[in-house]
Parts: sequence; structure tokens; C-alpha cells
Amino acid sequence: MRIIVNQKPQQLAAPCTLQHLVEQLALNPNGLALAVNQTVIAKREWANTLLAPEDQVAAFQIVTGG
Repeated sequence: MRIIVNQKPQQLAAPCTLQHLVEQLALNPNGLALAVNQTVIAKREWANTLLAPEDQVAAFQIVTGG
């Protein structure tokens, strides 16, 4: 299935969860935030959140400071 990750198309085997996406893209989960179709998904829900074709995923590192 085709999804978009940070504005770049990705081909993934279906079904695919956010957790599988993180593993397949070798993303460091420490400080990582994920949003699917502009909705932030809690890290505890990544393993249960199935992606659908054409989903838009934004992956970004959380930065603290001021």
C-alpha cells in the first residue's frame, strides 16, 4: 500500500501499524512524535494504529527548551 511520510511516498506491505512503520524506516523512537492525517497519535497507541492507503504521516522529533 502507498502512504506518504513527511511528504515522501512510501510503499508498505499491508496491514501496517505505526510501530511497524517506525521499525521499517529505522526511526529512533526516543523523542519521536507521529501524526496521521494531522492527528497526533500517542506512542502507547502506535502498535494498535493501522495505516490505510494514502494516509499522510508526519514524523518529527520533539525538542524541549525555550
